[in-house]
Amino acid sequence: MHGNSFRFHASSTSEWKGRYKRIQGSLSAFRVVSHAGQHVMLAYIQTVEGQVSCQALPCSDVKAMIEAINDVKWRYHGQPGGSFLINEFGQVLVPTRERIRFCVGQCAGILRFLNLDTQRIFDLADDSQLETGDAWELPYVGMPYNLSKQNQLYFWDGWNDKKLLPQVQDKDLIRKIRSIRRHGGVRILVNPYGLVATKAPVGEFDFDEDNWEPVYIGRIDYAKWFAKEETTWRTGS
Repeated sequence: MHGNSFRFHASSTSEWKGRYKRIQGSLSAFRVVSHAGQHVMLAYIQTVEGQVSCQALPCSDVKAMIEAINDVKWRYHGQPGGSFLINEFGQVLVPTRERIRFCVGQCAGILRFLNLDTQRIFDLADDSQLETGDAWELPYVGMPYNLSKQNQLYFWDGWNDKKLLPQVQDKDLIRKIRSIRRHGGVRILVNPYGLVATKAPVGEFDFDEDNWEPVYIGRIDYAKWFAKEETTWRTGS
């Protein structure tokens, strides 16, 4: 378990024109929800028995992050709560129904969660017990990227219909992905701490991707990965 304390540095809410994408469904993003008269941050794990909620351990910085997210939700939805993402650089990205996205601040340190079913505390940065191909039993959240059939890592920019490439093609990461998914295009998920997971068939002849299970791949090498993007567009108050 990491001992780092979580910190959130709020910024002037800025329209986000950088990389943003999420997998559809309630399990693929973080959410702010109302619980026992206050707003809390949740992530979810899909198990055989169903969906398990995991709550971010409360602290002043988690509270500040929730407030920054809710400011955007209030302004555009007329009510608090909803989904958001934390990218692999710790930037907190908040979408709206109008398809405008905002960056509300920067995270640092380790965000810890409580599994409300097992009462186990965990974080999304700890892969010390994992090897490539091991089951990923934590929330499957993060930013989706792709590996092409030709073994090229990329991000598809849907706004501009353009393929974006990392600074360097990370051959070690590609090799790890191909050790699990040997052929074809692959969607990977990169979590807020740079850990990489993907979905893989449960059985050798399981062709129904809806039944595939998340597995751990490895970590991105930030020196070879996409550059961190900054916000430059500011909204009115």
